[in-house]
Amino acid sequence: MASGVQFTWDDLRYMLAIEATGTALGAARRLDVSHSTVLRRLATLELALDTKLFQRSEGRLTVSPPAALLMAKARSIAEALETLPQLIDGPDSDLEGVVRVAAPQALICHALTEALSDFRAAHPAIRIALCADMQFDDFRRGHADVALRISLAVPDELGIRRLCDYRFALYARDDLAQRMRDGATLAEMPLLLLSDASRDMPERKWMVSLANGRAPALEASSTVVMRAAIAAGLGVGVLPCYVGDVIAGVTRIEMGPAAPREGIYLITHPTQGKLARARAVADFLVKFVTRNREMFSGNQRA
Repeated sequence: MASGVQFTWDDLRYMLAIEATGTALGAARRLDVSHSTVLRRLATLELALDTKLFQRSEGRLTVSPPAALLMAKARSIAEALETLPQLIDGPDSDLEGVVRVAAPQALICHALTEALSDFRAAHPAIRIALCADMQFDDFRRGHADVALRISLAVPDELGIRRLCDYRFALYARDDLAQRMRDGATLAEMPLLLLSDASRDMPERKWMVSLANGRAPALEASSTVVMRAAIAAGLGVGVLPCYVGDVIAGVTRIEMGPAAPREGIYLITHPTQGKLARARAVADFLVKFVTRNREMFSGNQRA
């Protein structure tokens, strides 16, 4: 460590934000500070530790080998600090207070919100905070208590329970679907694709394979935007079946290769999951999803 140069926990927050986002600019947006502030804090930390903390790889900042252990320790400290407020309540808390639920935006908008009225009637003292499309690192750090997640790997330290299948399909407005029934091929139809930010999503990968190299007529930043584009007749696109099957004037198009069949998972945080109010919400989510498993799996049409 360089003599005379000090760093604080706040400097480590900047380091963790860079790791999570892969860029200094992304870290600045996450922390709501200027780009120059992030660079200055990083320089201070590297000078204090006499170590280069990041290296550039394929346009992103990745943790340097000498800094890997420091990063792991800093992450543990961050998680411990951010869960302190929940520890005050303890495992035997009353059924009151705030429970933060993280879930995909489409699941919140097109399924979960309508069901929450029943929960509110049963537990009026529990207040729900819905967090759409929360970054998984934020969930790990305790920014939400319970999450519904679609088939993505999670660390072993989190509780995970598979609730049901989750199927996707192709959809188009009725007039476009009729053209395909009359003999038009998918290659002749305008295609809609989730944007490159969703490149790891199974539904996007499937649509890319179907497009066979064709450029999309439109790219959508989210499932909610994709739903609106399909309903407007802008082209053929992929939706979760529970979203697409209930849109008036829109038809599901069955064609090979088989559409992705993923799963809905309930994820709980080891600390917050012990709270009585969080357990009540988790139990409600399990019952809600399993009760509607046919809808999520694409076996129940509107």
